[in-house]
Amino acid sequence: MRIGRVAAVLLLLCVARAWGTERPQVYLIIVDGLDARAATAARMPNLFGLLRDEPARTSVFAHARAVMPSRTNSNHATLVTGVYPEVHGITGNAWWSRSPGALAAKLDDAARIEVETLFTVAHEAVPPVTTFGAFAKAKLVHLLATATEHQRAPDRLWSPSDAPESGRDPVTRYSTDAATMDGVLAKLAEAPADLTIVNLADVDRHGHGDGPGSDAYVAAITGADAAIGRLIAALHAQGRWERSVLLVTSDHGFTDVQPTPERPAPVVSLGKELAAAGVRGVHLVADGGVEHVYADGVRPDAKDVGDDRETLAQVAAIARRTPGVVEVLARLPVPGVPALATIHPDWHVGHERMGELILVAAPGHQLVDPWDDVDGQLKGNHGGPGELDVPLVVSGGSPVLRAAPADTPAPGAVDVAPTIALLLGLRTPTRTDGGAVPPALAGRPIRAVLSAGVR
Repeated sequence: MRIGRVAAVLLLLCVARAWGTERPQVYLIIVDGLDARAATAARMPNLFGLLRDEPARTSVFAHARAVMPSRTNSNHATLVTGVYPEVHGITGNAWWSRSPGALAAKLDDAARIEVETLFTVAHEAVPPVTTFGAFAKAKLVHLLATATEHQRAPDRLWSPSDAPESGRDPVTRYSTDAATMDGVLAKLAEAPADLTIVNLADVDRHGHGDGPGSDAYVAAITGADAAIGRLIAALHAQGRWERSVLLVTSDHGFTDVQPTPERPAPVVSLGKELAAAGVRGVHLVADGGVEHVYADGVRPDAKDVGDDRETLAQVAAIARRTPGVVEVLARLPVPGVPALATIHPDWHVGHERMGELILVAAPGHQLVDPWDDVDGQLKGNHGGPGELDVPLVVSGGSPVLRAAPADTPAPGAVDVAPTIALLLGLRTPTRTDGGAVPPALAGRPIRAVLSAGVR
């Protein structure tokens, strides 16, 4: 640890030379559920107005890349660690623990993130790097909490419980974007932070409840932009814009899953098909556009499916002929089933918390297992590869920024945390067990948006 701290100090000194005595203050705003196709200048004039106001320091990547599964928890974990789910272990919003008698559960426990977050690395940085997190969803408060010595929460935190009753949705209990930004601005007025990470949830809420093609979804996008505009205005008013680096992105896109004449039954519940066929010995955990199939007899550290191969092959055969399922993939070898790592090597999801089989829903469909009346009635959902495109805008008044060349390849969610770490002089996050992260499973700083002195 002593060597790590010395290296961090040297890194910060090297980076600091690029901007003088003051390091930038970094703001990461995650507009939950903002589909790349829906993020337009007309709907988000404050965000895209930065192209006009800060042309030399603004970069817009219209089609950045989230990670699979395209779910909130997996992508927030990637945005704060800079690694793929195969390493950090948050393989979606839900999972089965493989414990006898256990049911499908939420995957939002901070102790299950197997790579240090930016908050954890910043906590032990020398000189100190202060952090602030504001999350509109309570589950993100849980996911990014302190977990013994392995993970640290932000130094300061704002959660939905801090919002007034009028600032929380009565059904989801998410805080509204206006209430969330009220909390952010109040906390930052008290004491600015070196790193601020904010989740805004209204776009996601209306994407699910009203559909991504609805007026309510579009209005929520404009509302999120208004919240971002308030932050930009406050930074200007407080004289902090010249030190600021603002990154605005999303965790996933959206697909409409309402019935149409072309897809009259967009909800797929494989459990009913398996029950009709008399298949036993598996657990199904759906996650929107994907579904995990766990064999009851396969241990977490298993390298093969053993005696469950025939059962899983039968499940795969039934899934393949089920309308609304477009792919059936195997994490562990199953006879006759394509290997996940071979078909989609860029997904990097080969973690034991994934099922032995992974089912992918066809466009416009969602998987619901175990059956849930609420999920079955959603008008929009996500989780599959069709919802990976997200916007990423990098801007600010800090001299460390420049406009990326037009031919810059689109970055991914895995590249956000390494960029922030470089800006703040933080060391690279490591595995919580002390091991190194394989370079092929980690992102890289987006050097195209940084001035020559930082790159």
